[in-house]
Order: sequence, then C-alpha cells, then structure tokens
Amino acid sequence: MSIEITGLNKTFGDFVALEDVNVTIPTGQLTALLGPSGGGKSTLLRIIAGLESADSGTITIEGTDATKLPAQKRNVGFVFQHYAVFKHMSVAKNVAFGLEIRKRPKKEVVARVEELLKLVHLSQFAHRLPAQLSGGQRQRMALARALAVEPTVLLLDEPFGALDAKVRKELRDWLRRLHDEVHVTTVFVTHDQEEAMEVADEIVVINEGRVEQIGSPDELYDSPANDFVMGFLGEVTKLNGEVVRPHDIDISTTPVLAGAVQGTISRLLKVGFEVRITVLSENGEEVTVVLSRTHANSLGLEVDQTVWITPVPGAVGVRQMSKTG
Repeated sequence: MSIEITGLNKTFGDFVALEDVNVTIPTGQLTALLGPSGGGKSTLLRIIAGLESADSGTITIEGTDATKLPAQKRNVGFVFQHYAVFKHMSVAKNVAFGLEIRKRPKKEVVARVEELLKLVHLSQFAHRLPAQLSGGQRQRMALARALAVEPTVLLLDEPFGALDAKVRKELRDWLRRLHDEVHVTTVFVTHDQEEAMEVADEIVVINEGRVEQIGSPDELYDSPANDFVMGFLGEVTKLNGEVVRPHDIDISTTPVLAGAVQGTISRLLKVGFEVRITVLSENGEEVTVVLSRTHANSLGLEVDQTVWITPVPGAVGVRQMSKTG
C-alpha cells in the first residue's frame, strides 16, 4: 500500500481536529478526502505532507515510516488551492524549479519540463508569466511543477476551489485523464460531493475529525454507513420518519400505490430538466420529491393538488443503512 495512517490524533488547543484516524490508501489510486469545512480533511493532508505533525499515531509512505520525517524527505508533491507560484518566473521556470534546486543536469531539466508542459497542455505558454495565464491554466502549471520531481504521492488541497464552476468541471475531467496517464498515487481534499464522486477511485468521508466511511463512490452512495454519509453524498428528505432520497420517491395523483402517504403539493419549482416538488404530508412532514420535467408534465402536477407518495422499491434509507453501517 502507498500510504498507511494508523491511530492518528491531532488537537489544536481544546479543538479536536483528528481523532483515531485509520486509513489505507492503495498505490496508484486517486483518493478523495471528502467532508464539510472544518471537518479535518485538510489537516490530515498536511500531516501526510509533513507540513503539520500529529500528536500521536503513525504515517507510513511506501513502506517507510514517515511520521517524523521532514516534508522535504517524504518525496511528496503538494498543490495548494491558490497555486503558490513564483510570479516573477516564467511558466517553464516555475515547473523547472524543483528540479534545479536538486541540481539535476540541465538537459534533463529541459526535457522533463517540455514533457510536463505537453502533458498539461501548456507548451505554447512556456515563456509567459503566471499573471498572463487563466486560473485554470495556473492550476495546471502548479500540477506540472508538483509532478516534475516525480513524487511518490501527489497531494492536492482543494485544487479547484478558487475557480468558477465551468472551469472546475473542465479541470476535474482533465485531472482524471491525467491520473490515468501518470498513475501517481494522488490524494485530494474537497468538500464538493460531485467532484469526489466524479473523479475519485475511493472516497474517505471525514466529519468532526473522524472517518465516517471509506469506499468507492458507488459503495458510499448505495450503501451509506449512517445518515451523515447519506446526507452528505446527496440530497435527502424524510417520509414517514425514514430518510430517503427525493428522486427515490414515487408520486401519484390517485391512491393506487400500496402504503402511499397522502399529501398536498405546497410548492413546485422547475430547475432545468428537474422539477422539485414539496409535498405537505398528512403526517405533517414536508417531503421533497424530485422528478424529471417530462414525468412531472405527464402527471399534470399543480400547487394545492392532492397526491400520494411512497419510496420506490429498493430505495436507500435508514433501514438499509442500519444493515450496512
């Protein structure tokens, strides 16, 4: 395994940042540390990098005990959210920096920089300054600089957090393709559920300093360990006191479904291809139902209309979670 984290604990004064964290990250895998702000994921990443020290516990990187090793001896590449570039250096010089301070031969440095700039699609911008690049291009440059020294592990701390939604989408698609080419063990921090689900091979869900669940995107979505994981990896609502996803609820204008709950539509909102319906049930619950626009139109749904709702067969909910948690 590439990274073994065992019994890790970290506090800042009275604040518990990490509590008994145990995580194994396989070699060559792209792993996401996912959780709410302040949950401990960036602290864990910085401890792996050697930028913070744990109060207790061990970190092993590629079989070497790295718990007490300084950051520069861990062979780890680190990419921050805000690039941390050398503004007075060209793009090529930024990428070459780590190689030059390691006294690599000049020909080797030039060849490696050319290779990486081609890999991140920045060859034509080699002689520009970082200020002349877009945000997405600067982040690709930062990734190339981190990869230049051939790190054992690449660590990314919310690498796309400072970018707009469209650029973030493009970059995470690109990151996945890049990882499939270079196969360096990669760990990235994000609080964006869609980003983690789309890019990662495995997700570590962290909340209030504790690991809630580890698994593939499908495992976490289909078999959440608890209601926190279920709620964090997708929208949830309650029906008959059971947590269920809004798109896992059937709605009918007639009482044809066995066990269906009667209610009245209190709100109907059309957002692109989705229609979000709020149903006030006879039990006093406000239940959110999500349908495709086509489905909603076929039912002819309107505000104040009486409807019947029920979870679809096989819907993930509290009962299913209690079996897998």
